[in-house]
Amino acid sequence: MKVSTRVISGLGILVLLALAALAYQVSVIHQMQTINRDLAAVNFHAGSTALGLLEISRTIGEFSRKYFVSPDPYERELETYRSEFLEGVKELRKTVRTQKERTEVESLFNAFEDYSRTFNDVKQGNAGREMAYLPPGLSIAIDHLEARTVAVYDAIKLSIHDEGARAAQAGQKAEIASWAAGFLAVILCVLAAAVTVGAINEPLRSLTDGTRAIAKGWFWHRLPVRGSSEFAELARDFNAMAERLGELDQMKKDFVSHVSHDLKAPLASMRQVMHLMLQEIPGSLNEQQKALLRLSYNSAERLAAMVGNLLDVSRMEAGAMEYDMASHDLVPLIEGVIEEFKIQAMEKGIRLTLEPSRQPVEVHCDRDRIVQVMGNLIENALKFSPANSEIVTRVAEAGAGSVVVSVIDSGPGIPEAHRKK
Repeated sequence: MKVSTRVISGLGILVLLALAALAYQVSVIHQMQTINRDLAAVNFHAGSTALGLLEISRTIGEFSRKYFVSPDPYERELETYRSEFLEGVKELRKTVRTQKERTEVESLFNAFEDYSRTFNDVKQGNAGREMAYLPPGLSIAIDHLEARTVAVYDAIKLSIHDEGARAAQAGQKAEIASWAAGFLAVILCVLAAAVTVGAINEPLRSLTDGTRAIAKGWFWHRLPVRGSSEFAELARDFNAMAERLGELDQMKKDFVSHVSHDLKAPLASMRQVMHLMLQEIPGSLNEQQKALLRLSYNSAERLAAMVGNLLDVSRMEAGAMEYDMASHDLVPLIEGVIEEFKIQAMEKGIRLTLEPSRQPVEVHCDRDRIVQVMGNLIENALKFSPANSEIVTRVAEAGAGSVVVSVIDSGPGIPEAHRKK
């Protein structure tokens, strides 16, 4: 999978999660709005109607009792209240929602029908005569009507309470579900981001490690190639580059090794010839001839040292460097190196001194390599020290069987960036 596809897929997943969370929140809000709308539009209207019926039922009972005592003043008003009560019951039939409410409303309607029949029977039986008290049947019907009205009102109140509790419970569930959905969305977002970042980070880390390996000269290092993404193409190009660099490095090593070997034999012959001539074995020389030969001999010695260094570098890179380790006194070795550079130091007016901690300083080392290293250090010190200064070579024991050799001069010193080399 390509990197761009991975990034787009990760972002797409995050967007989908955000949209899913938003859709869920909208659905919860819509559900709460529906519950609140139902509560406001139905239950409270039904409750208001039931409360009105309760007042009317009491008024009907009161006027019914007064009617049979004095019919004329209350007949029309009683008929009006009875009509209003019947309309209220019909309205409740339309607005109630629960089965219990419907059952109670039907019981109320039956109670009203029973009251109406009893009232009409009593009215026809008395034919407008005043009565000292109500017949028991009508009194029972009036009480039953009031009781059924109270039962309807209580049922509607209970329904309102249940709806409120349901709304509160739905709100709590919605809150818990919202937190859970949000938490799940965050976890999924983190996982999607981690997968996306990991899919990009791992190849980048591998490329970084490979670049550092090449910088260290490990041209054999190769990056793993997986899939057909941009990173896989980059890994293939990197491996091709590393292979080519390894070939070039090997060519360089072979060239240096061959040239060094080819130069070593002629240089040895030249040095041997000049050495014999300086000893005047072929014949005597004047001072000018000796000076010229000595100059040529010194140049050949330096060139031989350079060739030797090149060979040493080739051996070290090939892992074939050999050391002749033995016990040596370090002070005489350093004195011999200083002696070789005394003439060069005198020409610049530089004093070469040795400050050993004690005599002798025995170390386990390769004699030729120690002489080579000390020669390089003193040569560099002579090269960068000002005239009429001093170069001090100090030998000191550092404890635990180790020795520290310091070459101290008055030059500018080695730059910080080059000291690790």
